[in-house]
Amino acid sequence: MATLASAQDSSPDLVVKAISRGIENGRYAPGQRLVEADLTRELGVSRGPVREALKRLAGEGVVSITRHRGAWVRTRSRREVDDTFRVLEVLTGLAARLAAENIDAAEPHRGWLTSAASALERFRDHEESRPLFQARRHFWDVILRIGGNGEVARLMPQIQITLLRVQFQTFVTPRQFDRQFREYQEIADAVAAGDPARAEKATRLHLRRRRESMASLPDEAFGWAENAAP
Repeated sequence: MATLASAQDSSPDLVVKAISRGIENGRYAPGQRLVEADLTRELGVSRGPVREALKRLAGEGVVSITRHRGAWVRTRSRREVDDTFRVLEVLTGLAARLAAENIDAAEPHRGWLTSAASALERFRDHEESRPLFQARRHFWDVILRIGGNGEVARLMPQIQITLLRVQFQTFVTPRQFDRQFREYQEIADAVAAGDPARAEKATRLHLRRRRESMASLPDEAFGWAENAAP
């Protein structure tokens, strides 16, 4: 991992971003220990920014910290996964509705949407991977950007979404994978058509199905509610 070269770059904010990127690209897996000494060496910073970053991530529910065992990436419990998907269903549905309402407010909007949907479609026949994670996140970022509501974007728990994708990527069946891509296209079509009700309905159905598929997974897919240290 590249070091954070300047004094400005070594701020806790950028250490948080570096750890978040590490989770997204699979360097740090759910349940993995985050050792301060390793992080300071890898990022080229002192322990102060690393400790502050870990505290912030703990506050966001991304890592857990205990006095004697240090920090580790949290594995979401069954209840936490269900709660997160219920929140995402509402927020993402609203984001899609706003995007459909705002699709013609600026000339670039349709181009952004078409490009994001096309980029995502290229991964239809591929397994879960970092490039797919990025294409999927870009698709939703475009939906948020077109919608133009900064508060919805601020409330969207992006790092929690990343954790869910990483934790459950091996449990997605080919049939579920194919259905997800059909649902993405339905969402994109509804937004492009400027149909807010249809866009929200399609998006909420997509998230509800994801939540239901998570609920059917075996217990070993989840962490303990108290997230006991490994």
